[in-house]
Amino acid sequence: MNETGMAIKYVGCLLAGVISNALLNIAPLAVLCFSLVLIDCITSWRLAVRLKKQGKSSGKFRSDKFGRAVIEMAIIIPTALLIAHFMQLYIFEGSNVHLPQITAGVICFWQIWSILENISSGNRDAAWAKILQKVMIDKAERHLDINLDEMKKI
Repeated sequence: MNETGMAIKYVGCLLAGVISNALLNIAPLAVLCFSLVLIDCITSWRLAVRLKKQGKSSGKFRSDKFGRAVIEMAIIIPTALLIAHFMQLYIFEGSNVHLPQITAGVICFWQIWSILENISSGNRDAAWAKILQKVMIDKAERHLDINLDEMKKI
């Protein structure tokens, strides 16, 4: 092997070691975030089924939405957690700021909010759903591909 090949092999192994070590440090946070993304997908599917039972939707599985969730789990969440880990390690070294945990907390809050939107959407009879819909959007609009504001005027 020539010198260039050895250098590339050495740098590649070094980067693989650094990234795998960082992934070990953020693995529990990533698993928590991945779990909430999966729950969000399940509640979104259940919303589609609920709307189908009400005769408002086809209730079909949408691969584009699932593809977005897969990209979120495979690229966005690990990248965000890795960036937070390295910022904590090299920029905020010695400080009492826990950036990976804060980042995971923001991601979890975002997913929990989405889960609550999914659960409350299409539940017009439930009192708790009406309360949640005062501060959250109704995701039924996305499943029906219509603007609910136009229907509310009728």
